[in-house]
Amino acid sequence: MKKISTLFVFLLISVLLTSFNRETAAGESITIIVNKENPVANLAPGEVKLYYLRKIKKRWPGINKNIRPAGRKSKCAEQDAFYAQVLGMTADEVEQYFAARQLQNAERPYDKFLSDGDIIRFVEEEPGAIAYVNARSLTEEAKKKVKVVLIW
Repeated sequence: MKKISTLFVFLLISVLLTSFNRETAAGESITIIVNKENPVANLAPGEVKLYYLRKIKKRWPGINKNIRPAGRKSKCAEQDAFYAQVLGMTADEVEQYFAARQLQNAERPYDKFLSDGDIIRFVEEEPGAIAYVNARSLTEEAKKKVKVVLIW
């Protein structure tokens, strides 16, 4: 019985430590970016969730532009980490959420891209964009084009 209790405690601690890890499986941080024109200086993880999912507002305050969430087209470590740790959802739940919003409210779905480079270009060009990228993808040159609002 003592061995089972010890094993249970060990497993519980392992699960808790894993759930609080803010890095992707490859050990990289996730960076949340917006367009340079966006007046938002920084966002807490809860605010990122609300804006990304367009839960409270459909437009950014201060610039009156539609919020345009963007992410990766295919499954990757950054996507898994962002969905689980910031949105508290699985990839399937995110897809279902945006599909339901599109049907119920005629909202456009979130924009999907093949690479972090494509996402950075989109955020640079779209004033209402909000997206996640691997921190490593955000070079000094890229940082001149977009605004970092959260490093997770």
